[in-house]
Amino acid sequence: MMSRLRNIVQHNLPAKALALVIAVILWGYVMNDQNPSIESTYTVQLDVVNAPDGYKITKDASTVKLRVRGPRSLFVSATDSDFKAYVDLSKVEAGKHAVKVQTVLPQGFELVEAKPDTVTFTLDRIVQKKMKAEFIVTGSTAPGTTVAHIEPSVETVTIEGAESDIKDVTRVIGYVGLAGNGDDFKLKVPLTAINADGREVSGVTVKPDSAEVSVQLARGLMKKIVTVKPVLGDGLPDGYEVGSVKTDPVKIEIAGPEDVLAKLSSISTETISLDGLTKTTDKNVKLAPPDGVTVTNNSVTVHIEVKEKKKTQQPAASSQ
Repeated sequence: MMSRLRNIVQHNLPAKALALVIAVILWGYVMNDQNPSIESTYTVQLDVVNAPDGYKITKDASTVKLRVRGPRSLFVSATDSDFKAYVDLSKVEAGKHAVKVQTVLPQGFELVEAKPDTVTFTLDRIVQKKMKAEFIVTGSTAPGTTVAHIEPSVETVTIEGAESDIKDVTRVIGYVGLAGNGDDFKLKVPLTAINADGREVSGVTVKPDSAEVSVQLARGLMKKIVTVKPVLGDGLPDGYEVGSVKTDPVKIEIAGPEDVLAKLSSISTETISLDGLTKTTDKNVKLAPPDGVTVTNNSVTVHIEVKEKKKTQQPAASSQ
């Protein structure tokens, strides 16, 4: 039996081998003709893995276009979600970095091109800073009344955000609306971090984000608009001098007995320390009203120009 099978297999063996080779070639030709290799592009979301904690992370691209190649039959059921693009930030520290895009493709596909193939990431450290909260009174009270005193529930707050954003914050303010009130009242005041232009700094949180403010009103007082007079102290380093000094606001409304207000044309700030100042600076300072005088807003911003003294040239020694 085995001998008979062996004879069948070995009979015309070269012809059979040739037929097998031809069959394989024909199969490959048919498959290549019917299921050729083609290319297509998929747009996928860029994932971030191993992102370090404690940083604000920004990137210059959020999607990646993947051009891939594979047998046409594989593209019939393929969708964008089958392809992955990601970057690994495990070895990235603070600053700006160009990071290589990695890909994961379904079996049978090969990557032709990824656009972009690198993505720029910026890692900005999250920091905290304590600041004094300022409360600005807006609007007017009922006729015959004025603000005698405001008492916020917090004086100091903590701001948190990316280090570059925190550097832009110059003040934390809350607006106390009087809204025509004629009696003492309390209200909840939101607190906002703003920059030197008076605009809110996005991405920075204030903790707590609001304060309860008690407003005490007084009756029978006269009102008057006077100039704010900044009072500068000592401590400016050697080699520097003060240039212009401006207040914001320049004038402010005060209230008090008529005989007291009649003698006032300005109201002074508390003494402003110049200790260690070597550059132009904005300082938030409290006002120092006389006894019996109240102010709606008890603090102002003082812009102090600080510059280096010009060096005087020594006269040349005359020759004898």
